[in-house]
Amino acid sequence: MQKRILNLDEFITKALVQTPFKPETVTLKNHTFPFMRLEIPIPGIDPLAWLERQTLYPKIYFETPKTGFRVAGVGAAYTIDEIPSFHRLSASPRFFGGMDFYERKFETWKTFPHCRYVLPLVEIEVRHEMTYLCVNRTSEALDLSEIHFNPAPISTLSQKATSRFDSPSFPVWDRNIRESLKQIQENSLDKIVLARASLFEFEKPLSPLAFCKALQGKSPTATVFSYQFSADQAFVGATPESLYTRTGSKVETAAIAGTRQRGKTDAEDKALQADLLGNAKEMHEFNVVKEEIEKRLSPLCKALTKQNEDKIIQTSTVQHIYNLFEGELSEGIDDTSLIQALHPTPAVGGRPKEAALKEIRKWETFDRGWYAAPVGWISPEQAHILVAIRSALIHANELRLFAGTGIVPGSIPEKEWDELGHKISQFILWE
Repeated sequence: MQKRILNLDEFITKALVQTPFKPETVTLKNHTFPFMRLEIPIPGIDPLAWLERQTLYPKIYFETPKTGFRVAGVGAAYTIDEIPSFHRLSASPRFFGGMDFYERKFETWKTFPHCRYVLPLVEIEVRHEMTYLCVNRTSEALDLSEIHFNPAPISTLSQKATSRFDSPSFPVWDRNIRESLKQIQENSLDKIVLARASLFEFEKPLSPLAFCKALQGKSPTATVFSYQFSADQAFVGATPESLYTRTGSKVETAAIAGTRQRGKTDAEDKALQADLLGNAKEMHEFNVVKEEIEKRLSPLCKALTKQNEDKIIQTSTVQHIYNLFEGELSEGIDDTSLIQALHPTPAVGGRPKEAALKEIRKWETFDRGWYAAPVGWISPEQAHILVAIRSALIHANELRLFAGTGIVPGSIPEKEWDELGHKISQFILWE
């Protein structure tokens, strides 16, 4: 049981004053800086509620229900516009960030750089049922005057959308799917993943963290995340899919593809699972993903294994076919190497990769930005990089929901369109 501290602000200030700045040196591929991390056990406050109180940016949230790990970060002790590649492992900074799916054409994601990773100035972290306040210092000077150490209530989602605009519309979607199927039939593509952006407008500005709070309940097995580099925009999501996790030189990733709704009863759930696993079109789509991940990851590993049987992974609204890969990385393979090799997987891009990306650029009339791209955190010892699906871009009173679906032989435009609706339903909290 953690000891209750009555005046948290005073306690933290005193702890910082009593801790001299004795940094280690962190060496990245293109950066070197002094670093010292101070961790203070504190009463069990909600990181999300603490983040709601903050007015300093960036504001970052990351929650993995499987491990019980939750962290909220605010401010920037150090910022880089590339994937962190550590050369010296004596210190343990943890950078949070992400990157674009591919290059952009529009200004939709104006506050999100092509690639950015941030070492937060202050974090509230929950791990192993203990709560810690963490301060990342990169200089002797330390200004925490803009940090508030007590939480605030998270606002509720009480508004209803006043309008909706889908890009593409269904007639355009229907045409795109049929054209893609022709290319698959002509053997120029095995699979392509096409996405839709659904723009909802509301009367008043939206709270990104209110969506995070709601997603905790709607998607209890998904990793919930939020990135805000300024007050103008936020990227939030609850994804069931990791690009990979790494502990030391051990790496895990999974093939995920094929979709069915969740059943209303256990019996209906099991029937839908059996239908999914027995469907030739869905299994072909899944096997394309599984084969491609194995092909890309094998050259980076001394050893690589996968499960003998394909399984089912579930969210609150849909379920997918799943197979886990575990590997031992070869010497010299870092997180940059992993991200460059694995992104985008055929589950969000297609196969062959470059041919599919060329067609996606042609057919999609919006920027994916950080949607379906690698986002997460990286430290010398560990990394957790997500595939940022089941996600949304929030800008003032606008909510832009993204969803994609894999197109393979047997795909039917109407069914794929309906699948997009199922995938964004966890965000439709006003109906």
